[in-house]
Amino acid sequence: MESLHISFQNVVLEGLFKGVLVNSSLNLSHLFYADDVIFMGQWSESNINTIIQALDCFHKASGLRMNLHKSKIMGIVVDVEIVVRAANKMGCSSLKTPFSYLCIKVGGSMSRKDSWNDIVDNLRSRLSKWKMKTLSIGGRLTLIKSVLGSTPIYYMSMFKVPSQILKCLEDIRRKFFHGVDTKENKMSWVKWGRVLASKEKGGLGILSFFALNRALLLKWVWRFRNNKDTLWSRFISAMYGNIGRIEKPSKVGDNSAWLSIVYEFHKLQNLDIDLLSFMEKRVGNGVDTAFWEDQWLRVDAGC
Repeated sequence: MESLHISFQNVVLEGLFKGVLVNSSLNLSHLFYADDVIFMGQWSESNINTIIQALDCFHKASGLRMNLHKSKIMGIVVDVEIVVRAANKMGCSSLKTPFSYLCIKVGGSMSRKDSWNDIVDNLRSRLSKWKMKTLSIGGRLTLIKSVLGSTPIYYMSMFKVPSQILKCLEDIRRKFFHGVDTKENKMSWVKWGRVLASKEKGGLGILSFFALNRALLLKWVWRFRNNKDTLWSRFISAMYGNIGRIEKPSKVGDNSAWLSIVYEFHKLQNLDIDLLSFMEKRVGNGVDTAFWEDQWLRVDAGC
């Protein structure tokens, strides 16, 4: 992979491959992750020929050959017939949106409920493997904390979950905790909100999906503020601007999802204690979070 990176970097610098010009200082041409590579550029015959030649040079230099049967090519606002002809020329298949990459959906609208059906069904399928009525309430509580609470974390760390989906996921956990089948509707003797409360407030300390989703998303905003020189931070700045100049988005969709998250984080700075400044003081100076000392901190969020 290192040989391919060096070879393709030289090809880009020599101007043989034209990437995507985001702004005057940022030009995206290729990304590498583990043993995966993504080429991004203008749709042209010369770019396609350049990729074919770069892969051939990589094969001759390293003795390794790319598996084109697992490779795909996709065109943005390009006729399907043109994409198919390019795929046949390269010996790979064509790709359409939405698709999955690293188990994450790309190109779909995650603000729609239908996009979360797989996650909801996956959570329900786990319940079918356990005889919940034969488990004690302590056993069900352990499974909720260790398994059911961690199943949707991967998606929650990337997308803002619709409120109806959060309610559905919490309803699944609530019925499992009370030993009720997901298709049944029975009265609960304890409010689920009381169960989600901390043990100090009389609850069982189960983490709320709403709080979990917001916390995981705010992690990216914090990294955006503290890693401004990274490629993804520069890309976000070029596409959506900086946090300091944020305004409330007019609509929520794929193109404004990040903007909506940043806006919500921006509102947190109205707290009596500036959360962002606190995090920057503790970690911005190179302090490893693993060596933090436990301490009490009173935050009045007005709730």
